[in-house]
Amino acid sequence: MALVNVLVPDYAEGAKSIKLREWYVEVGETVAEGQELAEAATDKISIYIESPASGVIKELLAEPGDRVAVGQIIAVIETQ
Repeated sequence: MALVNVLVPDYAEGAKSIKLREWYVEVGETVAEGQELAEAATDKISIYIESPASGVIKELLAEPGDRVAVGQIIAVIETQ
């Protein structure tokens, strides 16, 4: 088993952070690679943060309403 970090993607050139709007998953839930895990937004756009791997959500490290930096770890997935 390995741990895979879910990072805030670099969604726009020069962007530094974005507000986490909503999680679509909970700790302990099984997810598939490419599955949408969360929605984040600025005043102008919304982005969907996808799972980088299949596995089980072990930790959610940000709450809805938090401002998260590009590249920040916001969740951890345990893979098989």
